[in-house]
Amino acid sequence: MDDKQRTKVLAMILAGVLGLGVLRPLVDDVVMGPVRDAQRKLDNATAEFEREEVKHMQLLVAKEHISQGRAASLPPRVSDAQWLYQIWITNLAQQCKFAQLQVNPGRTDNRRNQYLTVNVGVEAETDLAGLSRFLYLFEQAGLMHRIANLEIQSTGSQGNPRMEIVLTAEGMSVAGCPDRNDVFVRSELPQPVSATDTELTVKSAAGFPTKVPFLAQLGKEMVKVIAIDSENNRTWTVERALEGTTAAAHTAAENVQLFPVAFGRREVSFSDYKNFLSSSPFAKPTPPREFKPRIASVADKTIAPGESVKMTARAEDINADIGVPVFALENAPEGMAINSESGQLEWVTGDDIEPRIYEGTVILTQKNNDDLRVEKTLAITVKLPNDAPEITLPEDAIAVLGREFILTVAVQDDGPKDNLKYSLEGDDIPEGLAVDENEGVLKWTAPRTFTPGEYPVNVKVTDGGEPAMSAVGTLTLKVTDDTAALTRFTGAVGLDGRPVAWFWNQAENKKPELRVGDRIVAAEIDAELTEIAKRHILMKDAEGIWKLSLGQNLRGRVLIEPAASLVADKAADYDKDPPSSSEE
Repeated sequence: MDDKQRTKVLAMILAGVLGLGVLRPLVDDVVMGPVRDAQRKLDNATAEFEREEVKHMQLLVAKEHISQGRAASLPPRVSDAQWLYQIWITNLAQQCKFAQLQVNPGRTDNRRNQYLTVNVGVEAETDLAGLSRFLYLFEQAGLMHRIANLEIQSTGSQGNPRMEIVLTAEGMSVAGCPDRNDVFVRSELPQPVSATDTELTVKSAAGFPTKVPFLAQLGKEMVKVIAIDSENNRTWTVERALEGTTAAAHTAAENVQLFPVAFGRREVSFSDYKNFLSSSPFAKPTPPREFKPRIASVADKTIAPGESVKMTARAEDINADIGVPVFALENAPEGMAINSESGQLEWVTGDDIEPRIYEGTVILTQKNNDDLRVEKTLAITVKLPNDAPEITLPEDAIAVLGREFILTVAVQDDGPKDNLKYSLEGDDIPEGLAVDENEGVLKWTAPRTFTPGEYPVNVKVTDGGEPAMSAVGTLTLKVTDDTAALTRFTGAVGLDGRPVAWFWNQAENKKPELRVGDRIVAAEIDAELTEIAKRHILMKDAEGIWKLSLGQNLRGRVLIEPAASLVADKAADYDKDPPSSSEE
């Protein structure tokens, strides 16, 4: 203790003797001062500790976000990320039953040591339910991606109209994400699965969750794994046909891919969108109905003496809320009659009837509507018989959605062909399909909203004889998607000394490998490969030789030598060397 401190202590003792009035300031200064300094230091240290603890917690949260982002990233290489993301988007769109589907790679943005993004463009035709299902599953998936652009064009005015959509999906990969060979872990079936099986086995369960439940895509079907065999973790019990998909039979080697649900989306279900779907927000307003009453199914006819005429008049485009239609005949030949309620018209002729034209007028009126009166003149020509024409049609023909279909009907007749008349028969004629009345040419452009399938078409030809005779030919019209526009020539290589052309069928996600002499079939195109080069192929069909360049779909092929030219030069071709199957 130095002299100064010793003096203060003695002063304190003296103050105790003299009174507290002198002692208190000295106690505050000498005794409590160091205590207050220590408390301030403790408070500062505590505040600093709390700030550091907050920073540490923020760091842990940031690390967790980075970890989650890397786990939900696309593969780190640009080519892998775009290719695998495009396949995943295609499979999801097909699962949601998109029609006329086209999926193409878009731009990429690679910020080294930060992130990369890849774009995939989708063009398709669907309805509101299909689009909503796609967007719902897109958001559910545990991926770092987004819809960057969406354009919708409605084609209907009521209920759930078909829509043409164009969208851009953008996926991301952040720096430091692990390398992987697919968007999500994938396995395959070692053996077939029927449409009713609730148990399946995968070839490998590595990378799949060990806790249930979890979702997986079985081909184009979504399933939920609800139990895993304790002895063999590759055997799963599943719920079938989830998320709007259909339970179907699956062959061995079918893909089984994990569908992880993003954090924060696990409590969301598609049923949450029920009110939105039922509101039909994209239906066009229906314009006021304007009725234009007319008489249908009444046509002029030519018959032979002794034959009868039967037809049923129909009232079309009539406002049935006003009253029922009423039919009548005026100025008709003797014996011709019509049922006023059903519109059934009948006329039986005798063998001795005079060959000539007999006319009558069918009248359409309506109960409770005195202003409606529609007339249609009916002419029945009685002529002596002649031989019926012979009509020739192929058994079937292919019509591609969105493309013009043309077919000329072949007919043989004993009379002038200029007198032949053509028509379509039946009540199930595809809307828009027509035949030229004089030329016999079937023409139709099937709308993209038309349902693919097989449709029987009856073509009737009537000659100009006395009386006219008719014949009916039937063909099966196979309406199909434009798979030619979705089939691309993607490359050519040499295998075992022979060139092989690679194709990609986007519609079915198949990649056929074809050699010279093989046939490629898509939509109405059926051609034989005659040459395979590095950057093009040649194919031949009934129209001639076509050239298809690398990267183009089959719609991009160019006719370089028509069939007529091939026939004319056939003799000269024997003296030429055969075409090379590879470019120099």
